[in-house]
Order: sequence, then structure tokens, then C-alpha cells
Amino acid sequence: MGCVTGRGATTATAAATVRTVVRRVLDIDLYDPDRYGVTPGRIAVTRYDQEAGNSACEVHDGFLHPQFASAAPTGAPPTGPATDPYDRSKELDPDRSGGCGTVSRI
Repeated sequence: MGCVTGRGATTATAAATVRTVVRRVLDIDLYDPDRYGVTPGRIAVTRYDQEAGNSACEVHDGFLHPQFASAAPTGAPPTGPATDPYDRSKELDPDRSGGCGTVSRI
């Protein structure tokens, strides 16, 4: 989770601070080189997934785009369900076709 400030933002948001919550899952395997044709000591990434709360919808440029309460939202409007970004009891959904929702808390 990162605290994102309004650096480079408009005057109305210059002093504002918001939080963008990022949850990442990284699954790795370490294969036996005697059984598989792999380089000894190298890991294999088998899954990488992430979910970000309070970032603009449908903007996929490698950067987070936090939503400031004092600024107009950017990107597509939320269409999916509200979710709790701190709830780790559920797996991350690799199928993002459900739309871009809102966060229930930050």
C-alpha cells in the first residue's frame, strides 16, 4: 500500500494526500534441475496478479492514478461492485470483465 501525494496536481489538489491500496500476488516455483531442463537456482514465476484500489479505471500505463476528492475523476466511471481493498479472504479475480468498481474504504 502506498501513500500518494498530489505532486504535480492542480492547485486544488496540491495539498491533498490520498491512499492507493495495491494488493499483489506472486507465485513462484523452484524446479529441480535434475528432473526439468532449468537453470539451477533460478525461480519460475507461475502467477503474477494485482488489484489496485483508488486508481483510475481502465488506465493501464504502468502508473497509479489516484482519485482526489477535490478533483474530477479521470478514466471510465465505476461500473462494478464496491470492494474492500484490505479484504484478503478472497482470491484475486484474474477475470477483470466484471467492470471497474469502487472501494468501500481507504
